[in-house]
Amino acid sequence: MGLFSRLFGKKSESKQMDNSIVPNPDIDSAVSLSIVFKGALNIDNDKLLTKLKSIDPTIKDIRYEIPFGQLEEGICILVSWGKHIIRIFGLNAPYPKDVLELCVTPASYNQEIKQQIYESDSHLLLYYVGYEQDILEQYLALTRLAACFEQFNGLAVINESAHTSLPVSVINGMASEKDGLTTLAECLPILFSGFVKYEIENCKGIWMRTYGAHTFGLPNFAVLANSHEESGYYFDMFSNILNYLRQSQATMNPGDTMEMGDNRMMSLRAPQDEEYFLKDENELLIIEINN
Repeated sequence: MGLFSRLFGKKSESKQMDNSIVPNPDIDSAVSLSIVFKGALNIDNDKLLTKLKSIDPTIKDIRYEIPFGQLEEGICILVSWGKHIIRIFGLNAPYPKDVLELCVTPASYNQEIKQQIYESDSHLLLYYVGYEQDILEQYLALTRLAACFEQFNGLAVINESAHTSLPVSVINGMASEKDGLTTLAECLPILFSGFVKYEIENCKGIWMRTYGAHTFGLPNFAVLANSHEESGYYFDMFSNILNYLRQSQATMNPGDTMEMGDNRMMSLRAPQDEEYFLKDENELLIIEINN
């Protein structure tokens, strides 16, 4: 049986022992993050759990299992605490180059770190397969665990769905501070719903948009800004709108308008045919601001 079949095939979870870690069978599309590493994978599971406990001392029941034993092709580990279960799947092979370019190129950290990430040698895929229903809490559980891999030469955390990434050192620094991950929770475009800018040929201005909001059941947003100098303004706007929608469970649709003060009005519309570069399989709303 191949590695993929052994990890993700139809093997019945009911055959596990009563005290085994049992992934949630009702998860159809698991929230995930990836981590890229310098050198081959060399994960010490006990040190991994010790680090997680130091990040969150309230964790009392953390444990891990190696459900398929030692694998020649890579590693598979289940880590569990509270409601959370995370499946770790690792390969001693570079992360797909096209995905790195998608997630690393638009990021704001320095070029030297980006080059190290492009030259990474191995990677892990972290899938949330636990019983927490809130998507944000699932992401935060993945992030806490991802922070623990800096000690094993982890370089960056990649969120392919959101087209974004952050150095593992930054994630570890935030996770190690009291309430340090609050910033990620309150500002989704940092990691969980990425902020990307586009310069389109023969288009006056800079397109700015989010990716990955669909994971939360929300639309993505885009705007045609005048210049890169407006990045901070629209980053904050997208963050505030996504937080409002997620917390209030309100909806926004094409044709909706909103007063913004200073005699300005925000309106929403769907992408037009000539804006094909903004279209994908997920919902996207374009913001237009008028006096």
